[in-house]
Amino acid sequence: MSTRGRGYGNSHSRITLIVIISIIAIAIIGYLGYCHYYHPQEAEEAAVAIAPKELLGMEKKTVASGKDALMLVKQSHMGKIEHVRDMAIMHYMNMNGSKFLTLWTTLYPSDEIAYNETRKMVAGMRNWGGGWASNLNETTIAGKKVYLTSPDGITYHYFWADHEWVFYIVPHNFSDDELKKVILTLNLGD
Repeated sequence: MSTRGRGYGNSHSRITLIVIISIIAIAIIGYLGYCHYYHPQEAEEAAVAIAPKELLGMEKKTVASGKDALMLVKQSHMGKIEHVRDMAIMHYMNMNGSKFLTLWTTLYPSDEIAYNETRKMVAGMRNWGGGWASNLNETTIAGKKVYLTSPDGITYHYFWADHEWVFYIVPHNFSDDELKKVILTLNLGD
């Protein structure tokens, strides 16, 4: 019985079938690897854990993390907030209340996405206008490319990407040296 007429003997069909089976196998292996190594609980803990327990003698107080933090951020922002793996909002304050810092940490799937999201934030502020745009500058602090803005001309906001993270801080009553120490403390290295 000849199999040629049915296409079973056709080497092109065999190669196509092998390629399709290989693609399916690679997809399944990739998915299983993703399930094995990606633990959402660990990612949700990461945004809180990346922030030091103490910063310039001030203890960390977690305000919100995970979906709660993302919901709070979405309520106070215009435009899309995309690709977030995890997020946390923390406060640091000294006992006499003269120094206070709010820190947002956001984890993205990759360095490229973190840097793109930072640029989107810059573009969003420029489009929003007001003090967000007119006071928006780029500088280098502690070796990092840092954006700073002041929506009210009094309080300054600083944000930057570092690997797959974006850090956003609002310090109150900090000297330039203290601000530099904060950014150095949050530095993830090369």
